[in-house]
Amino acid sequence: MIEPPWLVDTLDALRGTSARLPHALLIHGPPGWGEERIANALALDLMRLEPGLDAREVAHPDLRWLQPEDGVIKVDSVRLIVDFLVHTPQSAGRKIAVIEDADRMNVNAANALLKSLEEPPPESFIALSTSAPERLLPTVRSRCQEARIRPGTGHEVRAWLDENGIDRQAASQLAVEYAGAPYAIIAAVERGQTPLWTHLDRAARSASVARMVADALREEGLVDLLERWMRIVHRLLREWSAAERPLLLDFAAELAKVRGAALVNTGLNRSMQVQRLLLLWHELLGRIPAPAAPKPP
Repeated sequence: MIEPPWLVDTLDALRGTSARLPHALLIHGPPGWGEERIANALALDLMRLEPGLDAREVAHPDLRWLQPEDGVIKVDSVRLIVDFLVHTPQSAGRKIAVIEDADRMNVNAANALLKSLEEPPPESFIALSTSAPERLLPTVRSRCQEARIRPGTGHEVRAWLDENGIDRQAASQLAVEYAGAPYAIIAAVERGQTPLWTHLDRAARSASVARMVADALREEGLVDLLERWMRIVHRLLREWSAAERPLLLDFAAELAKVRGAALVNTGLNRSMQVQRLLLLWHELLGRIPAPAAPKPP
């Protein structure tokens, strides 16, 4: 996959400091803009491996890549990373551990990492990648040098998606629900995901169709689904008339309330909530002229 210009800028800056690369690096940017790609390229550089490989899948004695399991990074996994870093490099002359979605570390895991951040072993490097750096413990953030990814311009994103063979119409529809994030758009296209607006447009037709749509969406992760729906609603707010916006704002508040409940309540009946929201959506659009699909960012 061709690297986009907004990542090349950040990577070039890091490569320019390779002789004095910080022991701990926090790579972050908005969700779906590719912070883990920077960590991947950096790991390959440090291990002197061929560019373009997926470092997650590389078996190398001086490289470790840690991802969340069931949405969480636990203390035992981090302790293995800490133990890995204190040993002498075997072949590359240096070691690197990458922690993807580092904000998913629980408190015990983050505290376990602090020792390596405070007393770094020689020739060892830690790269944390995250789209939510504010969720990290302040003590972890303060011990890392930050590398922030700038989002690309609309022109850069469209050109890059075209270069990678992504259908422009599909990308345009998905751009609204993923806030223009190109890697999220590509992932959705690759898994054959139907744009959410297609489902919402169908649900607006009748209550019976809304129930059918709810059944079609039953396998979707509720929090992710609601976040995508909220982005569509926020985009529509810019396009609807002042008289229509209060109705949409009320619906947005309901989406936010259910999302908050889903984040803390694992026993929430998710299928029922999706059906209820789609019926409310049907009622809402029955009170105003049928809207056009929201325009992409």
